[in-house]
Amino acid sequence: MKGFVFAVASLTLAGAALAVSAAAAQDTNQVHAQGCVAAGVEASCLVVKDTASGKLYSLLVKGLMPAVGIGIEFTGVPYTGTTACMQGTPVQVTAWTRKNSLNCPKSHGKSVD
Repeated sequence: MKGFVFAVASLTLAGAALAVSAAAAQDTNQVHAQGCVAAGVEASCLVVKDTASGKLYSLLVKGLMPAVGIGIEFTGVPYTGTTACMQGTPVQVTAWTRKNSLNCPKSHGKSVD
């Protein structure tokens, strides 16, 4: 009986450690960037070129979408599935906020290179 209780306790602790490890790994995969929102080449696609790295991101946003031509700061996770947007690295945005300090040019719907 003691052996059974020990085995169950060990499995429970191992599962908890694995869950913590997975959560830590996910945090390292987060993308945090800022830039001006532009229309993508494909219809209804939004892209942002990060001001720090110059990397282009394709934004996948659920809910309220940022407007083309505004500056934003966003956090998200890389998206590994296929998308209709053919530019940049796809990111599933988990949060974004407007950033007026970026002084984005009026893009008139033109895409970012």
